[in-house]
Amino acid sequence: MISSSLLMGGIGVLAAGTYLMRLAGYKLGAHVELPERARLLLADAAIVLLLAVAAVATLFEGQQFAGYARPFGVLVALLLAWRKAPLIVVIISAGLATAAVRWLGVM
Repeated sequence: MISSSLLMGGIGVLAAGTYLMRLAGYKLGAHVELPERARLLLADAAIVLLLAVAAVATLFEGQQFAGYARPFGVLVALLLAWRKAPLIVVIISAGLATAAVRWLGVM
């Protein structure tokens, strides 16, 4: 077990690093001008990173495949979001679809 002082020290170091990164972005943002192409690439990179995290969270539970029910629920959510359904409808429908597939025995 980790000692509480070591844990609090680690949290403090991470908090300070986060604050310094934000401060550096604020201070350098006015002095460093990125080309428009670089700005577009950075925006696209953030989207790709979020999509990759979502894909891994959807398909895997720890080190193993999560089964077919979860990707089916995500597919239902994507379809409803694409059709511009209200967020609560998307969330509840995805949960119900996932639960229905699991209830049918498809893992």
